[in-house]
Amino acid sequence: MKNTYSFLKFIIFSILTLGIYSIVKCTAIGDDVSRLDGKQTIPAWVVALFLGPITFGIFPLIWWHNICSRIGNLHPSNNFSALTFWGWNIFGIVLFGLGPFVFLFKLCDAMNDINSEHRTGEIVREETSRNSFFKDLKNSVKEQMEKSQMQSKTQ
Repeated sequence: MKNTYSFLKFIIFSILTLGIYSIVKCTAIGDDVSRLDGKQTIPAWVVALFLGPITFGIFPLIWWHNICSRIGNLHPSNNFSALTFWGWNIFGIVLFGLGPFVFLFKLCDAMNDINSEHRTGEIVREETSRNSFFKDLKNSVKEQMEKSQMQSKTQ
């Protein structure tokens, strides 16, 4: 994954761009999750601009529930799930409005964990395939040399 998620950058740029940055990053989160688990996701910008207003804000809740559940399924050890969304983002508002910030921090952390795990997996797969290529090349050269030695001995 090429995306990294910074909590402070998310907050600062969302304020400076009047929410446009948050829509772009949420779309990136949906794309990353889709790429990893192979399921289709409605882009966050469609949810925020069209489906949210039409459903009076209910569809974004469902979208976030599903995304958070899928993030939790991708990396169960990070203790992130749909319950994190409901607990911190929705019910955490009563904590002087700090709950959504805690949720956002946990979301960025979970996505960075998943991305670093995925990058490590890509590096291991790449090195394994490269090593197997060189091993196959070495074996084929060795076989060719043995064949040519056998042919020279028979002549």
